[in-house]
Amino acid sequence: MTYWILLLLCFVIYLLPCLPIKILQGNFKGRITNVLVFFGLLFHAGLIYQTTFLSGIDLNFANSLLITSWIGVLLYLLINASDQHKGFEYLTLVPALFFLIINPFMSGHNYLNETFSALAILHIVFALLGYSLLAFGALFSIFLLYVEQNVRTKKLNTEIFSSSTPILNLEHFLFRIYWLGFMLLTITLISGSFFSDEIFQTPLIINHKLIFSICAWLIYTILLLGRILFGWRGKKAIKFSCWPPKGNRGVGYSRANLFGKYFNKYMEEAQNPFIVAMIENEKALSNIEEINRYNNKT
Repeated sequence: MTYWILLLLCFVIYLLPCLPIKILQGNFKGRITNVLVFFGLLFHAGLIYQTTFLSGIDLNFANSLLITSWIGVLLYLLINASDQHKGFEYLTLVPALFFLIINPFMSGHNYLNETFSALAILHIVFALLGYSLLAFGALFSIFLLYVEQNVRTKKLNTEIFSSSTPILNLEHFLFRIYWLGFMLLTITLISGSFFSDEIFQTPLIINHKLIFSICAWLIYTILLLGRILFGWRGKKAIKFSCWPPKGNRGVGYSRANLFGKYFNKYMEEAQNPFIVAMIENEKALSNIEEINRYNNKT
């Protein structure tokens, strides 16, 4: 009975921020969403305790998905506490809702042996954290892609995904997530060769799990090396820094330094530009009266 209550409460709370409810669409949507997510995480943690730790440690696939989604939602709450990432709740809460729905229909148990050493338990913790971070990074990269697309299309009234954080800062945060997840994945692969017999009651063998893990490690290795050696990053939306002015003057690049933070306000200002006369040569002083009369001629 407790399981179903926790599951239902968690599902409803995670669902509310994803619905077009008027009270959640105003200026206080971010704060209300954070409060709801906080309580949802509490019920989510209670659900994990019921399914995973109540009768031993049961780390079957369904419970692993619950833990992974809980870590992802927790990371969303942490990064959304100080900055507003509009639309990111859909990318984090919808997968969590899906895992909650399928959990009752996934049977089977995978209890950990009570004789496991502390290092073997640490290997499992690193594995869960590593895969959770990499999964969260994948979701955050999708969010960043949508933010860049909305910036490029300049549809201020129809954008679903936006952020109060500059895009370059978002990219740096994304790669910090990837670095941390990559290090944990590396530790997991190395330690797995030592604890395979203890955890899975079988020596290390080449199977689909090992192959997929190595492939994932290679993909992130290439990605991070490309970042270091060639400066790989997302789409170059910072090219907007040349507007205005069209060229290499400093004001455009100073705008780019805060790109994203005041971009909506900047776009509104840009629709009503004003002209500032610049005297770049002392000879122009002799024609100052003619310059002042220019506005009357237009």
